[in-house]
Amino acid sequence: MDAQIEELLPFLHDGRMEVRQIAIHNIVSFTPKSSEFFHIFLKHTKTLCKDLKALTKEETIIAHDAIRALINLSGEAIVCAELDDEAFIKYLIFEIIISKTNILSDLGSMLLSNMCKNENICAKILNITGKPVEGLTSATSAVGQLADIFLKGTDKQYNPQCNFDFLASVFATVAALPLGRTQLFAKDSQGLSPLSKIVCFTEHPSVVRRGGVITTIKNATFAVEHHTALLDEDDINVLPYILLPLCGPEEFDIDDMEGMPEDIQLLPPTKTRETDAHLRETLLEGLILLTATRPGRDYLREKKTYPVIQKMHMAEECERVQDVAEQIVNMLMRDEAPEISEVVEDEDDEDGISEV
Repeated sequence: MDAQIEELLPFLHDGRMEVRQIAIHNIVSFTPKSSEFFHIFLKHTKTLCKDLKALTKEETIIAHDAIRALINLSGEAIVCAELDDEAFIKYLIFEIIISKTNILSDLGSMLLSNMCKNENICAKILNITGKPVEGLTSATSAVGQLADIFLKGTDKQYNPQCNFDFLASVFATVAALPLGRTQLFAKDSQGLSPLSKIVCFTEHPSVVRRGGVITTIKNATFAVEHHTALLDEDDINVLPYILLPLCGPEEFDIDDMEGMPEDIQLLPPTKTRETDAHLRETLLEGLILLTATRPGRDYLREKKTYPVIQKMHMAEECERVQDVAEQIVNMLMRDEAPEISEVVEDEDDEDGISEV
């Protein structure tokens, strides 16, 4: 069987379209990592990726299978190295993803999500620009345009075939880099930043969308210099979007509600807390990072963050999440000490938090 699959590979660049279509249709089913034939494609990475990239520009039925194959293969560093191609990245973003009619936009978003785990590709994404898209975006940066289609395309409102949920993990990866954070905080002509357009999805039904957004928020909070913008009610105003998923059906005392963000006051008895323990932990880690400065701690106190964490802690069953909640309580209730001047990411643990 190995030999038969290898014999199919040259047909991906056959001169006849119908032959290319049959070849990719047969090959794609063997490309998942769980396939016993996965190793074959890694042996032919260079020529295979060249052919697959070319096939993404063909008829939809061919492009569909080619993108699926690249999604399956792009978890491998050797494959991503072949996709580190600025022309292909531009085509993927501006022709496949940012489209009102392309039915492959979601597959393209999935592929971009995998590809941007590669540092070189991520750097290229951050440096790519394109023309504004009438009716969608006035942004010229790739990140700005992707944020606009993520916002306007939710629940298939822009492209009736696609919801762009997988772009959330692109933002999460981008936000882990200093230049990425800079772009996410950069304001457009209307005074809106890409980050301000995506933070509202922390309670979206899609775990892909809300999970990526929650991780993006946490990564963005490493930028201490932007904490004022993050907390400003007239700017990004991130606090309600962090606290809402942490709230359940419990009622707050009237005294506690005074000063709380309006969005979390008088929640209905049907209100549910974020069901994913890892995402609850990520939200709490974002809050810890927002306590890095005295103004941040004072603002969280003013907005009655403590009662929210207290109620959540009482209902929490995951010990790891409880521990993080207790760290926040300690930060908010402690006597004040000299400010933390900088927050850095722990290079040994991508989810780690360090204070210096």
